[in-house]
Amino acid sequence: MARLKVRFVLNRGRHGAPLSKLGRIAEQTEKFLRSLASDCHVSTNPGEWLGVNFRNGSVEYDAEFQRDVNAGDAQVFARNLEFLADYDSASDGLNGSISNATALEFARIGSLIDPDEVIGLGIFPVHGGSLKWRNITYSQTANLRREIETPLPAHGALQGILHAWFKEAREPNFQIRDLSNDNLIKISYPSSLYSQVAQAVQERTTVLIVSGLINFNRATRQPLDMVAERIERQRMLSAAEFERLVGSEPNFVADMTEFEHDHEVT
Repeated sequence: MARLKVRFVLNRGRHGAPLSKLGRIAEQTEKFLRSLASDCHVSTNPGEWLGVNFRNGSVEYDAEFQRDVNAGDAQVFARNLEFLADYDSASDGLNGSISNATALEFARIGSLIDPDEVIGLGIFPVHGGSLKWRNITYSQTANLRREIETPLPAHGALQGILHAWFKEAREPNFQIRDLSNDNLIKISYPSSLYSQVAQAVQERTTVLIVSGLINFNRATRQPLDMVAERIERQRMLSAAEFERLVGSEPNFVADMTEFEHDHEVT
């Protein structure tokens, strides 16, 4: 068994650190460490990472997970931590075992320091030995943050209820409430689709199936916005109609696989 822990050095070469900055960095590093542990198949809860072994001068301490973990998982954790610390967005790509969400949490640590400031990062070898020292810098993490926060474009379709219409905006658009996750998504459209949007406004329960170019959040894989190329309309079933449909074959949904249910075509 092994322990997950990382050493941080803040305000190196100076005396102490501003409490406001220290608090923000501590909160963000816990978010990052929990996300990185999750990528390594170690489940952690808030409050299970403690700051220990504090030293005077600049702020230096260990962030340690308070439960033993499998040595193999600890090795993956240390290896992935070193990979992120050495990451060069100009030549590297994420290694597949680190999620975009975790990389973004790491990059956000750097946004909390000044452009000329450095956070020392000490990586503990699982089987003992000297710390591997790396630095977290503003510029390094800004490049990573920019890479991850750049939307991922892909053609696809969204299904939802029209929530708002901004027909006189400089770039006419409307919002739909996505039926899959209840999020509001902005959809821009060309003038050729104006009449279809106008018709959709007439009926409150009309379900729109909008196809086009979707920008996805790279970290969450959720759609951010869309440029519509095609709009189809469907009438939403009433509660009574839905009950009659499901009640006519009560075992229909129960016998479907999860994949079939998620990709059911109506």
